[in-house]
Amino acid sequence: MILKAFLVVFACLFLGEIFIWLTDLPLPPSVIGLLILFALLQTGVVPLATVQQLARTMLDYLVLIIVPVCISLMQYLDIIKSDAWILIVATSLSTLLVLIVTGKVYAVLRAWQKSRHALTNRHKS
Repeated sequence: MILKAFLVVFACLFLGEIFIWLTDLPLPPSVIGLLILFALLQTGVVPLATVQQLARTMLDYLVLIIVPVCISLMQYLDIIKSDAWILIVATSLSTLLVLIVTGKVYAVLRAWQKSRHALTNRHKS
């Protein structure tokens, strides 16, 4: 049963990859795959029982990822409290910087891709 669930999940991820490849949308294929899986579950094409056991198993092991992080945070809670404002400001500024740089790099690469595509089409004519 879990193998069938894995096949369903990976098929949805694969369909997400194909969808992004065909449409060239700037979205992560895994998000599209998740939306496909959601749609299949909502419409009843894939019964919930098919993926329910896999979901439970994955949630059971999620604790193995979360608990060590929480324990580490608890060990350094006094340092985090004393430097909370510095951490908040640094995190906010670095997030903003990453968003701006990513947007600019995307814009430059997209413009380069369009100009390259235009040159290719011009040479074909």
